[in-house]
Amino acid sequence: MDRLRDAITDYINENGVEYQRLLLSRTFYTKLKKEADEHDVPIDLPNMEIKDKVDYDFKLLP
Repeated sequence: MDRLRDAITDYINENGVEYQRLLLSRTFYTKLKKEADEHDVPIDLPNMEIKDKVDYDFKLLP
């Protein structure tokens, strides 16, 4: 979760705008969901899309 938060922060700092789409692999989303449930926090990320059979954990797109 920290890695994703850092990537989102870096994206905003570098581009000056928020991302338009957040693509997450199903595997990464499952891990993220488990961590969120363990800490009793919701996953509240705008424009999130979960993708199957991809070779990345997540991608931020303009």
